[in-house]
Amino acid sequence: MEKSVKIIPLGGFDKIGMNMTLLEYQDSMIIIDCGTSFPPNNMPGIDTSIPDISYIMQNKDKLKGLIVTHGHEDHIGAIPYVISDLNVPIYGTPLTILLVENKLKALNIKKARTKVIKQGASIVLGDFKIEFIKTNHSIPDAVSLSINTPVGTIIHTGDFKMDLTPINGDAINLKRLAAIGSKGVLAVMADSTNAMIEGYSPSETAVSNSIDHIFNAYKNNRMIIATFASNMDRVQQIIEIANKYGKKVILQGKAMLDIFNAAEKLGYIVLPKDTIINIEDAPNYPDNLLVYITTGNHGEPITCLAQIADGTHEHIKIKKDDTILFSSIPVMGSEKNFEQTMNKLEEQGANIIFQEIHATGHACSEELKLIYTLLNPKFVIPAHGQYRFRKASAKIAESIGVPHENTYLIKNGDVLEISENSCKVTDHIKVDEILIDGLGIGDIGGLILKERKILSDSGIVITQLCFDHKSGRLAAKPSIVTKGFINNENDFGLIDELQDLVRTEISRSISQGVRDDRLSKNIKSSIEDYIWKKIMRKPLIVVTITEIVL
Repeated sequence: MEKSVKIIPLGGFDKIGMNMTLLEYQDSMIIIDCGTSFPPNNMPGIDTSIPDISYIMQNKDKLKGLIVTHGHEDHIGAIPYVISDLNVPIYGTPLTILLVENKLKALNIKKARTKVIKQGASIVLGDFKIEFIKTNHSIPDAVSLSINTPVGTIIHTGDFKMDLTPINGDAINLKRLAAIGSKGVLAVMADSTNAMIEGYSPSETAVSNSIDHIFNAYKNNRMIIATFASNMDRVQQIIEIANKYGKKVILQGKAMLDIFNAAEKLGYIVLPKDTIINIEDAPNYPDNLLVYITTGNHGEPITCLAQIADGTHEHIKIKKDDTILFSSIPVMGSEKNFEQTMNKLEEQGANIIFQEIHATGHACSEELKLIYTLLNPKFVIPAHGQYRFRKASAKIAESIGVPHENTYLIKNGDVLEISENSCKVTDHIKVDEILIDGLGIGDIGGLILKERKILSDSGIVITQLCFDHKSGRLAAKPSIVTKGFINNENDFGLIDELQDLVRTEISRSISQGVRDDRLSKNIKSSIEDYIWKKIMRKPLIVVTITEIVL
């Protein structure tokens, strides 16, 4: 029987975020990335979601390690929630591992094992030999993975772009990728985020000139700049340009500070002295000498700026003629919040600048064409992105000669078995998004989300009934409390009417001998019907019944 390796995506093959992919061969299994999804807008109270690791736990004895390609939340964010169960080493480059360790410390996870692997080095995990290849992305220390398997070489690009003039460090190691390609590549799993964008992604160096021009044009204004926390190249450029114009920089946002401190500790960012100041020292300087760099996690580039726009930020209030520079783009799904924030800022007199001052961290169509040409794979498995992105990536592969039947648009949970001469989906495992609410993992289901949605839309009506245990009669009139439903000062007599309705329903039910759980159900149903007929609203109805002994 021909040997085959299983490729099983548990996340990242349906949207941007929550990346996790398994490679399995006989008694060896490795995980590539372990990320969260961006916070959903339609799930009240949910912080994020993580991949379903049920299949991994069923095959835990095969698991050899977790490999992380870079330090963005959608690739490392789920690690603190699952690593105690997985109990395997975590492998990554220095900055990536430092960011993972910071996340583990934040949740007081002490037993996790982390292993720092330098770019260019290799490790062996079971039947897999993994080489960490230097690439470029919007965070330092990103890598592609060359995975030598018993059936051939599989390349996982991670998130990447081809920046030949990076601000810090070296360009992507195209020579090594070409050398691997010349020896034969079985399959490539490629970042498909920007597959629909023509041409090449711009270099970070090109952004520097645009930022400099803006600083020069608004040198007499206070500046507030929103960018991705993880893009240390961008942050360093802004700080150096601010220093050129004699300005002081204040960093705002926990994610920004965490990544900044980690990058500085490793020597990945070198800054001019005395340029960065604490926010408490800002009043000591005139407004035209101040630059605030604000951000949240990757995927939330305007979190801190939104607080400023709402007037809820502790230290920063918008002043007339403030210059707001968006050196980032809204992540898909956050466009509405992005527009609302910009409108609020303009209403308060700020100047909004949103133009050619962002360089994506993902390869565009021509870069994907080049990577497929260099690697010359037999099979292509577009990864990381919505279906249409991955379909565009498959077409790019076909344009350089990969047969259409050798491109695979698989879904999360698909089991793709690949051998030297064949590749096909042989099975599908059920995978769910595990919702995270605070420290709760997977304990929030559809019913709770439905109730939260109702609460956010229509409020709640709580009816409290107290019965005399001996007589079975009401010991006090029904108490009806509402929240987020109706203004009690202008309730159209609704509360009194509901109290009468409840009394009538109690009498009817008791006369029919209904004294069990059906009583509260009948009362709830009657209240729901009455409120809908009266004011056409559907709040959450809660009925509580207690008995007392008098």
